Amino acid sequence: MIDSFLENIDHLHNLVVIKTNLPQKTKKEIVMTIQSMKRSLSEYVESNSLVQIDGVNEDKSDFWDWLNQGSNAETTHIKEYDRMFKWKYGWVNSWTGYSNEGKSSWLYFLILIKLLQDPNAKVAVFSPENYPRHKFVKDWVKTMLGCDPKYSTKVKCDRMIEQFNDRLFYVYPSNHDIESIENQFKTLIKINKVNITVIDPFLKVTRPTTMSDLQYLTLFIKRQEVFAKQFNVSHHVVYHQVTPVINETGNYPEPDMYKMKGGGNIADGSDTVSSIWRPYRKIEEENKSVMIKTQKVKDFDVFKNGYIKLDYNLSKNRYFLNGIDIFEDSIKKTHKNELF
Repeated sequence: MIDSFLENIDHLHNLVVIKTNLPQKTKKEIVMTIQSMKRSLSEYVESNSLVQIDGVNEDKSDFWDWLNQGSNAETTHIKEYDRMFKWKYGWVNSWTGYSNEGKSSWLYFLILIKLLQDPNAKVAVFSPENYPRHKFVKDWVKTMLGCDPKYSTKVKCDRMIEQFNDRLFYVYPSNHDIESIENQFKTLIKINKVNITVIDPFLKVTRPTTMSDLQYLTLFIKRQEVFAKQFNVSHHVVYHQVTPVINETGNYPEPDMYKMKGGGNIADGSDTVSSIWRPYRKIEEENKSVMIKTQKVKDFDVFKNGYIKLDYNLSKNRYFLNGIDIFEDSIKKTHKNELF
């Protein structure tokens, strides 16, 4: 509206100069008055106009479109597990459990199936405990083969590894601070279309010496939320549990989302929290029973809290549900002839 008004002032200026027969001195005085008025008005508008407010009503999408897309989470290709977890972009997913009980193994098992079933899925992983990349890939090849790769052939292993050449990006910056990790994630998202990102574990992210553990954790959690939403990725962070106290059965108690190292702030800042627990491991090392549990989900329209009991087969690096090989069952319709 102001721009239109200023244009009318310019038009008035032209009328005075061109269309009137006033004396030159009078024209000059009128023109100077008009110009002064325009300048004063422009200065007033500039100094008193409302600045654009960042983050207010930015979502311009249609409500109905948003409603239909709101629960567009994607299957894990494990029917029994879909009721308690699905792939949801823009969410922060926290995973927790005790050391060496498989919290990372289960997450990477899910990612492997996702990559095999979804040609658009690409993942960037910061996982220094699985350095180098070959070590990371070896576990996936072991899962696909159902045995240690050294018992297979180079041709077969290479064929499997080739599937991940442009879809698995192993992130290992020279500095392990969150800025360096996120910068590499952002580049891979922009250039390579990565849509799944993993930090495993949080404990390996370097904390600035100027900040306390609590200060840094608070900042870190907020950064993860902003990162996942800004880049619309399925973002995953693995956290350790605090040192457990053995219960009356001689085993560790079930992991609790409020007993992650860092406390309830992590659970409160996550869209989902899942735990992985081997309930009998302490007194029965060979017992490979595993309980996977969703302890929090932000939106029950997507999926709900719940648990699933599995058995882990170390030699195959696979999980079994009621005796059924989950990996083979989930991909047999599309990849069985390729991989087995």
